[in-house]
Amino acid sequence: MVTRTRVSIDEFLAMPETEPPSELIDGEVVQKAIPNDDHGEITSWLITELSIYLRQLGRGRIKNEVRHASRSEDWVYLPDIEVRMAPRVSGRGSSAPVETAPDFAIEVLSPGDRPGKLLERVSFFMRTGVSLLWVVDPVDEQVTVYRPGESPLTFRNPATILAEPVLPEFELDLAALFAILPTDE
Repeated sequence: MVTRTRVSIDEFLAMPETEPPSELIDGEVVQKAIPNDDHGEITSWLITELSIYLRQLGRGRIKNEVRHASRSEDWVYLPDIEVRMAPRVSGRGSSAPVETAPDFAIEVLSPGDRPGKLLERVSFFMRTGVSLLWVVDPVDEQVTVYRPGESPLTFRNPATILAEPVLPEFELDLAALFAILPTDE
């Protein structure tokens, strides 16, 4: 039997940084799964598309792997991609974790992601104020969309999905997204 050691948020934040980054999940230190090339391609593409949209919209910010903390749940986490709309955008240069949930989070699955941990993460996001969560699966070329109080919806390539309610006019074309991945030829 393995006994897990729980640590507080303050104890976790005092620990040295790790590579890949570690998170605090319900008081337990967990190292994030190591991303692969597909993860990097997808996150880069999504950040570019969302940045263009947000610039045209004139409000909101997109960031990747910004450290967040939820003291009530003993979590310190780094969403792969997040969008925060004004007035919830944080100031410049702070190294302290953001203590408000993103409005919109995107998680891109990596080969080492475990299903149980993913479900725990989805549940956490829905409990703590994330209005929209996309979980992108590069292997199955699908995106599962989560909104609080609603059943998840899974969209397979080819499909177009909306980023409502956070970005009501933003559309994601899954065929365009997954076309950026190299083929096995």
